[in-house]
Amino acid sequence: MNNISDYSIEILNDVSPTAEQSDSPVQSVTRVEKKSVKEPTSHLQGPIVISGCNNVCRTCSEALNKNKVPLKALANGLWIGDIPTALKNLTFAEQMLIARIRHNRCLMRVSSGRAKMIANCIMFANPTVSVYKVLPPSREELSEVLAFVFIGSARPTDDEIKRTPMLVRRNKVANALEWLKLNHVDYADLEISKENLESYPQSGVPVFIDF
Repeated sequence: MNNISDYSIEILNDVSPTAEQSDSPVQSVTRVEKKSVKEPTSHLQGPIVISGCNNVCRTCSEALNKNKVPLKALANGLWIGDIPTALKNLTFAEQMLIARIRHNRCLMRVSSGRAKMIANCIMFANPTVSVYKVLPPSREELSEVLAFVFIGSARPTDDEIKRTPMLVRRNKVANALEWLKLNHVDYADLEISKENLESYPQSGVPVFIDF
């Protein structure tokens, strides 16, 4: 088993014999992450790769030598780079608050512990398709397209609510929007509404909970 490597390699995500792996120059093509508005926008040269990976398997090497893209190449939309810290572990509701275009409908079911509690979250279709120029949306606007209904023998506790995908953490949303405005080309003209942001709880559900 020591001859088999199961980690991701630079070109693809797959398991391959260690003997079939060879070194590949580590390069990247993406925008350099900005920490403040004072930093200039610059680009890295080369392909986008997984951090810490510098090998290529024999199968991919043969395809590359023929000027062909390997079937399982990360370049086939399988890899867009490491997830920034500001965008990690966002809940479903938090992702809604930072999205410039919203989904039409989503149905989600979650269970909680031994009580076998089941919750349903339904997002209704927007009246019109639009790209948000100001984020996050106001709580009133969010309430028009988002409903949160708990079904069970007792009212949900605060601990149970914290385990749902509807939890919103104000600081987490603020950090995500700031990062996107600095680093995402489609968010460069975004206006971050402090008034709307302050209307959301530090940690809680952004809409009325119907039980």
